[in-house]
Amino acid sequence: MATIHDIAKKSGVSVGTISNYLNSPDLLADATRERIQSAIDELGYYPKAAARALKSRASKRVGIIPDSPSDVHSEGDPGDAAFQEYLSAVNLVAARRDFGLLLQASIDGQGELDIYRKLVGEGQVDGMLLLGTTPDDDRVKFLLEKGFPFVTFGRTAVPGHKIWVDVDGNFGMQLAVDHLFSLGHRRIAWIPTPTDLFCHQDRLTGFQQALQKHGLEDISLYNVPGGFREVHGQVAMHLLLDLPLPPTAVITANDYAAFGAMNAIAQRGLLVGKDVSVIGFDDIRMSAHWTPSLTTVKQSMRQVGVTSMELLIDMIQNRPMTSHLIEPTLVVRRSTGPAAG
Repeated sequence: MATIHDIAKKSGVSVGTISNYLNSPDLLADATRERIQSAIDELGYYPKAAARALKSRASKRVGIIPDSPSDVHSEGDPGDAAFQEYLSAVNLVAARRDFGLLLQASIDGQGELDIYRKLVGEGQVDGMLLLGTTPDDDRVKFLLEKGFPFVTFGRTAVPGHKIWVDVDGNFGMQLAVDHLFSLGHRRIAWIPTPTDLFCHQDRLTGFQQALQKHGLEDISLYNVPGGFREVHGQVAMHLLLDLPLPPTAVITANDYAAFGAMNAIAQRGLLVGKDVSVIGFDDIRMSAHWTPSLTTVKQSMRQVGVTSMELLIDMIQNRPMTSHLIEPTLVVRRSTGPAAG
């Protein structure tokens, strides 16, 4: 790899002049700058990021810790399409604005806050993107206390937390219930999100409001454990089908949970969309190709990722910014149909 000494030799100037070019190019004559840049291009020289960071006190990197047990859709599923779409969008914006990404895994979730302390304390990143927020989120409290730039996917109840990107889960649940009610369903169940997440209460409120709007009872008999993984949907659906008066339709925490619910329905010899209707949440690409294709509340993870990263870089660069509540849409496919009977 080329060094600063190689550039100095190639361009016929001193090492000190090369240093000036890298840090204060306006101090040099146009001809000198052109000669140095030509040598840099020819030799393929890149200044070391660590050295630049020491001088500028900026890393030009953003940190993401994706594997917390609380993170949205991030419970170890290798095919987590929603997070992959989010990460792809974040990376696109980072590249466009000359930033890098640092992904740091949390093994058990218990030491996650220690990773934040390390990344912030050592100056490894200039800002953090957070996923899967809880109402009383310790990560948010820590970053606010440090005055460190961060943007969350999801809201919290932490005082002073003002910059976030979220999908309106309340509205999304109302869209789902409205659609099922229009098809004649009156026994509608919800396989919920993990109860520690902020989005849980948001969606629960929307679910309850929609039932009340249509004169339906919030039947406590349908309370089942939930989650984002396929197995969570499958177990919960079996519990619902074991009831004396099972639901004719179910809304799930995400598309993976919907796939699990659909498998459970098939295992009972029932037909999805005919005997029991199912609605997911996300609209990952697989949803359109599942059998039958999945009706789902579409939250654009690409839009979430792009907006989050743009906001964070604006925050790092002291530009104006505001939080964003994204409105979801309902994508109707074959997993929902008229209520049986």
